[in-house]
Amino acid sequence: MLVAVLLLPFFIGVTVCEDDETMALHFLNRYGYISNTRSGNHDVGTAIRQFQDFYGLQVTGRLDASTVRLMKKPRCGMSDPTPGSRLRRYATLGKWKKTDLKYYVQPGQDLPHDEQRGIFAQALQFWADVSGLTFSEVGSASEADMKISFGRNSHRGTNVEGTCPYPFDGRGGVLAHAYFPQDGRAHFDEDESFTHGTSRGVNLLWVAVHEFGHSLGLQHTNIQGAIMFPYYTGYVPDMKLHSDDIAGIQYLYGANSGGGGGGGSDQTPAPTVPENCEDRSSTPCQPYKDAGYCDTYPDNMKYWCEKTCFNCQE
Repeated sequence: MLVAVLLLPFFIGVTVCEDDETMALHFLNRYGYISNTRSGNHDVGTAIRQFQDFYGLQVTGRLDASTVRLMKKPRCGMSDPTPGSRLRRYATLGKWKKTDLKYYVQPGQDLPHDEQRGIFAQALQFWADVSGLTFSEVGSASEADMKISFGRNSHRGTNVEGTCPYPFDGRGGVLAHAYFPQDGRAHFDEDESFTHGTSRGVNLLWVAVHEFGHSLGLQHTNIQGAIMFPYYTGYVPDMKLHSDDIAGIQYLYGANSGGGGGGGSDQTPAPTVPENCEDRSSTPCQPYKDAGYCDTYPDNMKYWCEKTCFNCQE
């Protein structure tokens, strides 16, 4: 009953079962809305408000039906950025120190290995087409920068990895997760039914493009329609990168100097940082600074909140 006692003030006036209360507390912890350290947010009401604000829900601070419904949808297992107000733009978290990356694929069970390899190559090409990145497959995990594998529950990664500290949760819920640079691991939940070219099951191409965005340094965005939106959108026959995705990857690695454009991507140039010192965000920058985003996402914040974050001179 501990969870019910902790969350009760936030459920008054709504119909929420105890299982939903338990789920919500686990969710808020897992995705970074409640901090596991002494610093950061530990208030459940604040955490719910941040989640609602990030996803454009009505901000009530209570676990209402629309909030529960969204929390239960299939999604990526990586945390959401939570500055206390919606980002309305991509966020970054590190980058590779080189642009020619090698990857290795350890096969899963749902599709033939050669088909999986083709899907992962296509997923990486989405990012290569609009950036300065190139990718090549190698035959062993020890040679690879990016290591792609499937697993269940407390899964292991490729044959050179140990047990992953972030277990999967069976079918539905978390579909996959990937580590930021310079790590390179990307894990797909074997309990999902991954498919290709059909609306049945879970579309492996969409999930792979999203997870490789993390592998390359992109955080989640709250721009609906972007590949880096955290929730699975279903099979999209003519999938394209959103301009928000392209702006993020080009901010990290520059544009494709060869023109690119194949693979179904919208060529929208990344913003450049003007020489003058100013805040370019349409919302106040101080809440981002107070939440530690200037230190956590320095590259991103240098564009949007340069004056507030870095005290530069006009």
